[in-house]
Amino acid sequence: MHLTADDRLDIMELTARYAAALDLLQPEKLRQVFTTDAVWEIVGGARRLDGLDEIMEFMGRPEVHPGAHLMTNVFIDGVEVDPRDGGPLVRLSSRGVFPVGPSDPRNPVAVFYGTYDDDVVRTADGWRIRHRRYRFGS
Repeated sequence: MHLTADDRLDIMELTARYAAALDLLQPEKLRQVFTTDAVWEIVGGARRLDGLDEIMEFMGRPEVHPGAHLMTNVFIDGVEVDPRDGGPLVRLSSRGVFPVGPSDPRNPVAVFYGTYDDDVVRTADGWRIRHRRYRFGS
């Protein structure tokens, strides 16, 4: 399936929109990032959030977030046919570096990092993440 340059920019911009919504504690802005039936999970079973409302509730809690989400190495890893509707299913990959800040007052200068693997689909409102998988470390 073919993606236009505009499609690619819109898709890759999702990572920055996600980071800004979390860093500014504006979970409502995640409506511009996720589908309503989205899944957000930490690979390995540590946490799974089902649906946009659950994602926004968790992401709106300041005590669970690092001081900043610095997103890097963003690229489209593939495009497939979505078995749900026959449209494009984009595999988006990115890395995040996270200064801990207020989420760990015992060690506010710590940093952790990880990778995101996203399933991105085109909706009536534009490109949105349907499934976000996070892995700590590399």
